[in-house]
Amino acid sequence: MRVRGGGRADILGLAAAGCRHGPRLGPERTVRAEVLTRLLLGEADLVPGRTPALDVIGARITGPLNLRGARVEAYVDMRGCRFDDRVILSDANTGTIRFIGCSIDAVRARRVRVDGDLCLSTCLIREGIVLTDAQIGTDLVLHGSRLTPMRDGRSLGADGVNISGDLSAHGPFHASGTVSLRSARIGGRATFYRARLEATPGTNARGHRHFALDGAGMYVEQTLHLSDSFAATGSIRFNDARFGDALVIDEADILRDPAEELVLWRVTARTLSLVMVPDPQGEIRLSGAQLGALTDTPDTWPAGPGKISIGGMTYTVLRSTSPMNLRQRLRWLAAATPDYEPQPYEQLAAAYRASGQDEEARSVLLAKQRRNHETLRLAGRIWGHLQDAAIGYGYRPARALAWLAALIALGTVAFAIDRPTPVKADEAPHWNAFFYTVDLLIPVVTVGQEAAWNPGGWAQWLAYTLVLLGWALAGAAAAGATRVLNRP
Repeated sequence: MRVRGGGRADILGLAAAGCRHGPRLGPERTVRAEVLTRLLLGEADLVPGRTPALDVIGARITGPLNLRGARVEAYVDMRGCRFDDRVILSDANTGTIRFIGCSIDAVRARRVRVDGDLCLSTCLIREGIVLTDAQIGTDLVLHGSRLTPMRDGRSLGADGVNISGDLSAHGPFHASGTVSLRSARIGGRATFYRARLEATPGTNARGHRHFALDGAGMYVEQTLHLSDSFAATGSIRFNDARFGDALVIDEADILRDPAEELVLWRVTARTLSLVMVPDPQGEIRLSGAQLGALTDTPDTWPAGPGKISIGGMTYTVLRSTSPMNLRQRLRWLAAATPDYEPQPYEQLAAAYRASGQDEEARSVLLAKQRRNHETLRLAGRIWGHLQDAAIGYGYRPARALAWLAALIALGTVAFAIDRPTPVKADEAPHWNAFFYTVDLLIPVVTVGQEAAWNPGGWAQWLAYTLVLLGWALAGAAAAGATRVLNRP
């Protein structure tokens, strides 16, 4: 092999001719993988002071490129090559490795340490990529590649991978099989713009359906984007994941099947953006999520009870790219809590109060009380309906005044028509139908009219009714006031 001048030593150069993922290459373009391995492990004469590099363009590579456990100093750049067998990098220590426009049987790189980029762009990889517990010094780049699954249903197995920079898998990146990033650590961003992920049909060894994307327990220091016409067939899981900045799901075509789920249990993020293609059919699980801001639209949420779970989810700011009115928000809460839970109502009310929308906050808490009393026995439901009608459980105090004014007006007119007889004719105060009615309606407080007059007939029944209604109004007002004063 000859060494050419320039900033580095080219160990092998083969001219490109053909198409993406490797052309039909004749014997003159065939290289045994064993030869490349020997070159990468130092069996070539290098020019002192030059950076070693392996540039292979448009070649057919026969046999496995096996660098298991090796220390590779050379910069590896392979373009338009066709590998008949696997690339094995498990436990290796390398510099930057770039495979661009290549066709590869499989990539196996468990625990590899790459002191630079690992680039697998516009490649066809027939039996997936394994990067379990790998350490990548800068970026993992998968732009435009097509991955087909391994036997276990995964197309990218990168559980526990540690990427100091970014993970980029932009369209037309297409993975037919689970992209598994469980417990992955990404120091920059993870971006899947215009990517397409497809879960393998059927179930895994444990009998569970395969995921399209599994990021359980992953940590992204900045933002993860599933955006710009991102599409997934199959469920997506991010339970216990943490995002230093945001998880952005924007213009995403997901949850098209009722059996699919977006699982975000106990996710932590400064911002969660959920803006999807309208009318999702699957389920969204957000229980226990801790968010700084939640951004959604009316079309984000699947219709029907049981399709959403948000128990224990907290957020400080609630935004909507297409505004959701109070009625829509209450329908959202009702759908998310087919079995009554108080916390989602209290959380929404707190978000409204934080944005200065006190009336909306009171309406949410009123809806909470109505839901709560639906769960009680008959006596509790009756008492609840009375409190609701009288004062809106304390959140509509003006109702009590309206009821009081109406009953006073009714009593004043009625008792003016049918004046009661005095208990003691010579001791009775001057008759006043208004104050007599007030004396009947307001418990404890007296102006001396009730005890001095004795109604009869229908007026007696009206007097008894006003006394009972007065006590009921007072009890409802006291219960409502206690509830309002004790709320956080």
